[in-house]
Amino acid sequence: MESSQNSFATASSKTGTITKRQHRRAMSLARRRLVARIRRLASALLVGLAVFSALQCVMATVHTQPMLVTTTHVSRGERLQAAHLSTISVPVHPSFDQAPATPEDVESAIALVDMPAGTLILASHIRGRPVPPDGSTVIETLLASHPDGMDAGDTIDVIVGQSCPAIGYANAEPTEANDREAPYPPDETGTQPSASQPAQSSAPPDSTLDQQCVIASQATVITVPSDDAPPGVDSKTSIAMRPQEALALMRLPDGLPVIAARHQTS
Repeated sequence: MESSQNSFATASSKTGTITKRQHRRAMSLARRRLVARIRRLASALLVGLAVFSALQCVMATVHTQPMLVTTTHVSRGERLQAAHLSTISVPVHPSFDQAPATPEDVESAIALVDMPAGTLILASHIRGRPVPPDGSTVIETLLASHPDGMDAGDTIDVIVGQSCPAIGYANAEPTEANDREAPYPPDETGTQPSASQPAQSSAPPDSTLDQQCVIASQATVITVPSDDAPPGVDSKTSIAMRPQEALALMRLPDGLPVIAARHQTS
């Protein structure tokens, strides 16, 4: 009986020893796996740090400059605001020499092209805020027609659908455009008749040339009506012109069509 108990104790001791060994072996394997995992993670971090340091060294040798980029879509003719823009750094390039660098440089400037989000803003993409020329006055005019894509800052001619004499307007520059008043043809002696003589024009009485007058030349568009204006709302265009031209335009009869045309430079 006593020998059986000794045998059982010896077997239990051996079993406990084996279990402890297996436990230590399992713990050692888990520890080795953890160490290997930590080593791999450390290696990845060291490689990333090395790449980052190399990129920093490369960037340090490349000169950069600040530039503006659009964060939202900006349509042609729209005024730029700080909310439309963000500042980024780009490598220095001669084509960027005149590019604006801060939002203050383009505040209220006018977009000359459509600029989707992410577009770098160049000097050729924008136009400065239009300023009325010295000696001019700004009036609001309801245009019956205007050129496609007319934007603030454009130079235009303002034309009314009536001859200059009919509206009592004397042209300051009668020889500049032939659509202000039909010229007098020479008579049989080759001389020009005086203004008091009746005109013997070969054009028909209802010729288009006799029914239009350039009432304002080289006028500057200050603001254009918004395309989002509700239907039926009178959308007027603000135009800077000479005071005498503005007075003549304000004296026009109601209902007389007024159109704008891009100014033709000689």
